[in-house]
Amino acid sequence: MAIFSKKTKEEVKTETAVETKKIAKGPVGGHAMRSVLSRPHASEKAYGLHSNNTYVFYVSKDANKTLVKEEVSRRYNVHVVRVNMLTDHGKVKHYRGRPTKAKVAKKAMVTLKKGDKIEIV
Repeated sequence: MAIFSKKTKEEVKTETAVETKKIAKGPVGGHAMRSVLSRPHASEKAYGLHSNNTYVFYVSKDANKTLVKEEVSRRYNVHVVRVNMLTDHGKVKHYRGRPTKAKVAKKAMVTLKKGDKIEIV
């Protein structure tokens, strides 16, 4: 009765190949099923940035610059030059004498290549 069995090099290679196939997953961050972009940000300042080829979007809280860049370029078929992220922490206000806090919103300012445009209605 052998406690340790000796395996050939071929058996070890096939086992590691099977294990690596199990580890392989979808996109980084687990955003395969849902979109990173929520909606475009509609304000005077955001519309003023359109002349500089910069568009502002609300994004999910766990989004990062790489995910936003890939999503915008895939969805709108444009070339993204730069992505700036900002987190808008909610203001503390009072409702019926109790302090309440507005939701935290994360925005992405996406700058496109010169000549590219996004039609936002």
